[in-house]
Amino acid sequence: MLMCAVILITCFFGCSKEVESTPVKAQDFRITAYVVSSSIDEKFDFSHFDQLTDIILFGNANFDESGNVILTDKFESDLNAVREHMTNQNLYLNILGPSSQSESDDWAEQMHDLADRHTNAFKSGNLENSIKSVLDEYGFDGVVFDYEFPLRSKDWKAYDKFIVSLDSVLGEDYKIGMSMVGWNLKQSDEAKNATDFFEVMSYDLWDDKGYHATLDIAEDDISKFVENGYDKATLDLGVPFYARPTTQEAYWYDYKAYYDKLSEDGLYNDSETNLVFSFNTYNVIEEKTQFAVDNGVGGMMVWHYGCDLPADNEKSLFNAIYTVKQNAVNAQ
Repeated sequence: MLMCAVILITCFFGCSKEVESTPVKAQDFRITAYVVSSSIDEKFDFSHFDQLTDIILFGNANFDESGNVILTDKFESDLNAVREHMTNQNLYLNILGPSSQSESDDWAEQMHDLADRHTNAFKSGNLENSIKSVLDEYGFDGVVFDYEFPLRSKDWKAYDKFIVSLDSVLGEDYKIGMSMVGWNLKQSDEAKNATDFFEVMSYDLWDDKGYHATLDIAEDDISKFVENGYDKATLDLGVPFYARPTTQEAYWYDYKAYYDKLSEDGLYNDSETNLVFSFNTYNVIEEKTQFAVDNGVGGMMVWHYGCDLPADNEKSLFNAIYTVKQNAVNAQ
């Protein structure tokens, strides 16, 4: 019986997908923010840019089923505005794919239609070079994908094959990033190796009490990635600078508009909708960042930049992240 137990334990650990994590120096800890096109205007606050290491420009590009990248009319003005306030940050272009055309009310059916349209683009033979042309022309450091969500194995296979092919086209000149969720990690090992970093979307998730995107949820998401063979150093823990209702309705409230109206545990009672909104407070963001630093996670990711207060406000959530990083740098 003892020998059988030893064999079972050996087999269990031998089959584990966990990989040895690359050590992360405090000064290399990433602070990544999505900068969303719809929020960029003449009043846009750039005061946190010097705290960022990486910027993802979102909402300016998509690709169609034929594999052609299409840039919005606002693309160049947004890009120029962002670049004007950058110092030495990495700049990535997020490129969205075709939208679902399904008329079904069933979410899974919508995702299947979405996947079919993405797969058409992935198999077109055009998308890799179309992406490279945009990166070349506008001087980005790489590309980031938000593909939500390939549910079937055939969808993942098409996505994986495309990412590997894209990596061979881009080579060492550009990085590939991917936003992913902890509950849908079916990426192949080959595609993992072809992807340089992963944005962990640890939000739009609730605990049993209705609190949105808690520290426990964040810790669980990171554990799921590690258990599935991801190097923690390649992960950015995603945090929401917005609220969701405790009842999970489709409402989103920016932190900057309600930061001074929140209860101690980050709740806001909205009399117009009769909903209770759950925010990540300064303390929660601080705790999540400390967890990431202490556990070798590569960085933090924010959705999205435009939801926060200016840097001179003591309740700014970016300040919470940056302070923890700087404390770690000083200690190291």
